[in-house]
Amino acid sequence: MCSENEKPDRLIRMLYDIADDAEAPANSRLSAIKEILDRTVGKGVMLDGEQTEAQPVEIVFRIVDDTSSP
Repeated sequence: MCSENEKPDRLIRMLYDIADDAEAPANSRLSAIKEILDRTVGKGVMLDGEQTEAQPVEIVFRIVDDTSSP
């Protein structure tokens, strides 16, 4: 993990890794996604350090059942 003193984009990139890990538990992935949004869009901070106006975000999840796949 990284400390709060390190660049915030490093933490956000780590959260992206968790959110993108298909083998991670679903609740960990959703928590990572929420944290990414809280630390970026919710605060008006983008990965490259650019500042934007904080604004609400709509999140849509698509649930895929691949248990029937061969």
